[in-house]
Amino acid sequence: MTAIRILGIDPGTQVVGFGCLELSVESGSRSSSAAPLALRASNVVRAGAVGSESVRPVECGVLRLGARGATVPERLRELADQFRELVARLGPHELALEQAFYGKSVQSALRIGEARGVVLAEASRAELAIHEYAPARIKRCVTGRGDAPKDVVADMVVRQLGQAAMAALVGMPRDASDALAVALTRVEERRSPLLQAASNPLLAGSLGEIPSPRRRS
Repeated sequence: MTAIRILGIDPGTQVVGFGCLELSVESGSRSSSAAPLALRASNVVRAGAVGSESVRPVECGVLRLGARGATVPERLRELADQFRELVARLGPHELALEQAFYGKSVQSALRIGEARGVVLAEASRAELAIHEYAPARIKRCVTGRGDAPKDVVADMVVRQLGQAAMAALVGMPRDASDALAVALTRVEERRSPLLQAASNPLLAGSLGEIPSPRRRS
């Protein structure tokens, strides 16, 4: 049995959500991605529901980046320090990170981009495999809807991860459940049939570069 830890991060400039999942995969057996396509049509993760893989929450919470009057450089330094400690404590193998988006405020997106840069730099320093996902993809993966509100995302995270996640999320800001949703998106990607095929030497050739069309003479 192989255990892979995935650390999901919901970046912010004052509060950063984190959620760590452990994916257990039985060596040599078929993954849950072998389930019929019809069972996967909703694109919603069913943690441990099919095959030999199981998912359990390791830890979730938030990193608070200084007092209200802290400057941006001070917050970013605090983020670097806390993220480094988090990685050392949890020992993840992969990082799943939400991509920046403009939303209602370009200024807010720029600030989140700065926080993402710190996380990316520290994850690279720790030699983690890094995976980034658009907010709509995360919501669609966990709930089936790309425009799902945070409450729905949190509810689906609890449904998929069970009582352990419910207990861990009590009293937590939505940043924590959002981070678990990011990690669940990476779990679903690992279960993807295309990803499995790409790692199979017998099938890898068929997924290579598409040849250019021939020109007519």
